[in-house]
Amino acid sequence: MLNKLPIELNITIYEYLDKLKPFDTTSRKIMQSNIIWKKKIEKEGFTDKSLNYYQEYKWKKKIEKYQFNYKRQWTLGCVGRIMPLTKPLFCKAEKIY
Repeated sequence: MLNKLPIELNITIYEYLDKLKPFDTTSRKIMQSNIIWKKKIEKEGFTDKSLNYYQEYKWKKKIEKYQFNYKRQWTLGCVGRIMPLTKPLFCKAEKIY
């Protein structure tokens, strides 16, 4: 059903529905586009410019998980040897149009 809708309507639908899964390659491209993710990241307070806001969001979540795990290990006294994360270079986001 969403395949038959124009891309502009799909974009507005995906902006408000966070839990919706992609069902084909077109919907995946729309869901991972900068048009949708730039607005979501700016709401969270991320102000840096990026080529790929979806990958930036995934990187931010990975850092948060890493920090949480480190704090938990530090509290339990079993930190061990932990290597710092290095930020990868992101490619440009896929174009929809």
